[in-house]
Amino acid sequence: MAEQELAYKRKARLRGKNRKVRIAQVYNMGNLRFADHEARKGKGAHKGVRIFDQDVEGNLSTLSDMLRDGTFHTSPGHECVRHCPCGKDRLLHKLPYYPDHIKDHAMMQVIMPTMRRAYYYDSSASITGKGMHFAARRTRKWIDAHSRERVYFAKMDFVKFYHNIDQQKIYDLLALKFGDKGIRYLIWETVTACDEGLGIGLFPIQPMANYYTGPLCRLLMANFDVWVEIYCDDLVIFGTSPREIWKAVNFVRDYARDVMEQPLHKNVGVQVIDEKHRLDYVGYQFFSTHTFIRDRMKRKFKQKMHRLKDPMRRYQVATSYKGWLLHCDGFNLWRKVMGMKSFKDLQVPTFDRLDGDGKRIMEGTKVSASMLCDREITFLDAEFGVKSKYNKPATVVQVEDHGQKYKFFTNNQKLTQILQYISDQKAFPFRGTLKRANASGLPDYTIE
Repeated sequence: MAEQELAYKRKARLRGKNRKVRIAQVYNMGNLRFADHEARKGKGAHKGVRIFDQDVEGNLSTLSDMLRDGTFHTSPGHECVRHCPCGKDRLLHKLPYYPDHIKDHAMMQVIMPTMRRAYYYDSSASITGKGMHFAARRTRKWIDAHSRERVYFAKMDFVKFYHNIDQQKIYDLLALKFGDKGIRYLIWETVTACDEGLGIGLFPIQPMANYYTGPLCRLLMANFDVWVEIYCDDLVIFGTSPREIWKAVNFVRDYARDVMEQPLHKNVGVQVIDEKHRLDYVGYQFFSTHTFIRDRMKRKFKQKMHRLKDPMRRYQVATSYKGWLLHCDGFNLWRKVMGMKSFKDLQVPTFDRLDGDGKRIMEGTKVSASMLCDREITFLDAEFGVKSKYNKPATVVQVEDHGQKYKFFTNNQKLTQILQYISDQKAFPFRGTLKRANASGLPDYTIE
């Protein structure tokens, strides 16, 4: 495993370090102003932002000098516990708005384009244009592409992934990409913000973690006949051969132990995806033929819509969940929770289609009367006095043969009289055989 890591590093050296990314781009005042604009989104009322706003230009100038001189150091932070919607308690690392948040955004504005080009494509967490719905679409697309085969998967995740990341290892991997000493110094300040591991809650941590897991995903795709999807620390290995998936699982275990030096959860097994067995991933349940929203989210949706009474708040919550349901087969759930009736429940009467003269437009494929001769058919209805293409009055007859509806035009006087009598008697529909009375000349039809 160590040899594979060395081979990956040798390839990185052969590609060369990125020498266009410089520290001067980070401490540029224009970049710092834009970083402040991005960092304060949703934080306008925070105490740190209000203090910073007392002297915006002076603070940015001071930060620019610290970055240029190499005197910037990460501020002492504090940790807090946040209860997430997923039901877990997360230990977050908090840093001051100034100078740390602005520095983080300024640095990421410069290095993120380079890092993103090196990402594993199906890594979706905290990437503009991707996210959970992107991961769900990619997963659904792969399952559908292998609908004629039996699909298997193995779901793996790391134990306390961010807290157990080796700071030196992730720094070394990023240092292979960026050769500028100033950029390396900022990266080191970011990854060492905590005593151990990476601090959850800091802006650059997730992009760096995505870059950190890229080599593992590429090695899996290159060495095994599998497809890999990763979101944060959740790694899913898909394949059509359980044997091949187990090989990939064992490779991940060895790589995590020898290269990353991180523990994995031991409850790993290869499972099948079919109409009854599912994959629970990124908030959805993937079956072979359909996709549902996760059960926990379904229950919360029902509970919230039942509890909320304010119309505006109900609208906001419903819109939020609708965004999730649009990416799965969730219309029936939406209809049930929102009390939406189906078309059948409305019992709408059937309306006749009318032409410009108020005559009914018959349904069915238009054919000639001769096509229906000499066989028993069902006469469904007739409309009299319809203008033909020759602008003359004609009769439209609707019939059914072996479950298929047809219609034909006729201005035959005898047939029209017969159908008019049947219509007056309200005898439609009826069974009969259309006969041609004369063998030559103009057609003369009757019904037997």
